[in-house]
Amino acid sequence: MEDKISKTGKVLPYFGGMILSLIMATMVLAEGQQGLEEKEFHRFWPDNLYAVEFINDKTGFIAGYSGSLFRTQDGGESWDGIYLGVNELIRHVSFVDEKTGWAVGHQGSILHTSDSGTTWETQKKDEGIYLRDISFADKNNGWAVGHAAKIWHTSDGGKNWESQSLTGFGGRDLPRLHSVVAKDANSAILVGEFGVVAHTENAGKLWMVSYNPHKNTILSVAKNDQGAVAVGLDGGVFNITIASDEQRAEVKAIEEERLAKIEAKAIKKAKRRKKVYVPKVIEPLPETEIDYYITKIDSGTKEHIYDVSETPNGDAIAVGAHTVVKISADTVTPLTPMNDFPLPFVWVGGVSVTPSGDIWAAGIRGMIVKGQLEKKEYGMALNIAAPGKVKLVSNRWGEK
Repeated sequence: MEDKISKTGKVLPYFGGMILSLIMATMVLAEGQQGLEEKEFHRFWPDNLYAVEFINDKTGFIAGYSGSLFRTQDGGESWDGIYLGVNELIRHVSFVDEKTGWAVGHQGSILHTSDSGTTWETQKKDEGIYLRDISFADKNNGWAVGHAAKIWHTSDGGKNWESQSLTGFGGRDLPRLHSVVAKDANSAILVGEFGVVAHTENAGKLWMVSYNPHKNTILSVAKNDQGAVAVGLDGGVFNITIASDEQRAEVKAIEEERLAKIEAKAIKKAKRRKKVYVPKVIEPLPETEIDYYITKIDSGTKEHIYDVSETPNGDAIAVGAHTVVKISADTVTPLTPMNDFPLPFVWVGGVSVTPSGDIWAAGIRGMIVKGQLEKKEYGMALNIAAPGKVKLVSNRWGEK
């Protein structure tokens, strides 16, 4: 069975126009296929799509609610619907090649496939922990992150997972960690709540929290040649670059000033209570070979930005509420006019850019759109909810 996605037959100049046409499409439940009765289906399409991962120009994966995954192996001409075996929201997928990949869900599942996503096994179930992201450097080395500062690491392809922790986080509450990017087997950068940015250079034995004066919650991070670019709430866009000696000295001075103020406050409090002040011994943080310096970029919007993907030329594409932008060094260029969105809340939840510059994005109510980085043209639309658009691969699609 080879159901093809229909083309719009018209190239639209703006991403916004394409998204609008998708959102206005009628959302329907898919009809049973391959002899399955409708009662066997939980949902054929997810309410919203979050995870977008394209390995090359032909092979890509998109996932969302109800343990659902959609796969294309012909550049979006046709799609397979695959049930992962768990009835939970899939927040992110990470593939290192066309066959080998992982996914994480909001009920703590870490899932693995070695056959291009046709079948999945649960490698780990962290009950009660909302996992938000997963990233692998190669077939063996990767990290998964989630709420309550949860960090899981594997060096054997997920056969075993070890828990890791942040060093130098000074907040009272453990932050939700929203995103991680593996740079290589030993190096990775993660971001999260309260503006948390942390990095490791020794496979997670030490996760150092970098100084960040900007407290925006950060939702997604993508690597680049300088370090990484990150996006988050309230239009937050950040460059994360390796700190120079001058920047390291600046951060050190800020930290020393912060500790001095804490001590002065403690001395004043002891004097007021007529007690002897006893200095609190604070263990110095370990020295690291490199640190990262965080710079906030003016994005021109206060809308939340949910996901970011690196591009072949070193730029990045980011998507969010009413927002699709290109990030080049310290410049943010909007690709979607705000006026093209008549609905009060429209969002795109995930994005991935292929080696040739194809932009794939997905979000509200099962919409998927395709664009081209250089042309800024969008000529293909898919409503994943439409009957006959997706071929079911798995034997069973969820439970009632």
